[in-house]
Amino acid sequence: MLVRLLIFALLVWGAYYLVKKMIGAYRDYLEPRQDQNGSVSETELIRDPQCGAYFMKQQGVKAVIDGRVVYFCSEQCHERYRQSRGVK
Repeated sequence: MLVRLLIFALLVWGAYYLVKKMIGAYRDYLEPRQDQNGSVSETELIRDPQCGAYFMKQQGVKAVIDGRVVYFCSEQCHERYRQSRGVK
């Protein structure tokens, strides 16, 4: 009886540990990591809002659209985004 209880406790702990790890990984996916200054890391991969490609932020094209900073993988995607949204 005691052995069954220990095995059950071990299984519950293992399930808890796995769920906790998965939630942590998902949270890291949703919330970009920040460096010591509180800004998003320059070497982080970000997604182009026009074509959906992932690229390193430091290699992207930076633009301010509607008061927020947006990064594009190329100048062509930036232009297509502006044309499709009617942004000047």
